[in-house]
Amino acid sequence: MGVSGSVPDGRELGAALRKLREANGLNTRTMAARVGVSNANISHWETGNRLVPLERLTTILDALSVTDEERDRLIGLRRRAGGPGQLVAGVPSIGEQLTRLIEYERTAKRITSVSPLVIPGLLQTGDYARHVLGEGPNTDTRVALRVGRREVLTRRRKPVEFLALIDSDVLVRPIAPPEVMFDQLEHLAQMAELPNVTVQLVPSTTPGYHPLLAGPFILLEFPTATPVVHLEHHRASAYLWEQQDVAAFVAAPNEIRLKAMSSDRSIEVIKEIAQGMEAA
Repeated sequence: MGVSGSVPDGRELGAALRKLREANGLNTRTMAARVGVSNANISHWETGNRLVPLERLTTILDALSVTDEERDRLIGLRRRAGGPGQLVAGVPSIGEQLTRLIEYERTAKRITSVSPLVIPGLLQTGDYARHVLGEGPNTDTRVALRVGRREVLTRRRKPVEFLALIDSDVLVRPIAPPEVMFDQLEHLAQMAELPNVTVQLVPSTTPGYHPLLAGPFILLEFPTATPVVHLEHHRASAYLWEQQDVAAFVAAPNEIRLKAMSSDRSIEVIKEIAQGMEAA
């Protein structure tokens, strides 16, 4: 049956196998017949719920049209899949790192974004995102991809549950010009009223320490696989999935929410600040 898959490389491998199968015009049943396994095994391997055994992977690749380069990459992913976490240097908003995050967001049942510094990426407008990401040769693409990721919150079928815990100072931090900040707050308030989206502000003057002060993170929880934590900083990103590492991040949101405003009051405050910006 294969081993349990709870690591980023395993999920990335599964997503790549699914795309290859679809590109070859095969459904899971036909693929299963070619490889000599059950349809359920193909589904588990493609979702990353289980890691495909290496010998089965080579059989799958033999049955598909795969370049030598892609074959080597996928076998390398499988060999790394049981290894430790990895810190990836470079721009965390493009390429393989973003592909991995998009796949996690697409398959998650619940996402929690702890945001002490900026509006969470899934709730950003395009103009706000442009000021966060900065100008560069890939800025238009990066902004479009960030805005497109929002679809997991608004899709008609099973939109993901999303909890955003935001430091109140984020609302008035002048990252962008006033008109962009106003539009961003209006958009934030609208998104917060979706039935699957909860936005709670944590007053910046709250006394004492709480995990929001330790820095931003995204907790992704899945229907069957174990949770994954995404950490993103200026020029690097990392994923955590080992149970002992993830446990503290799973517990942190509940601790933060003890310090937070209610969702209704948070929406009121967002609208009040937006109205003040409009009147200024």
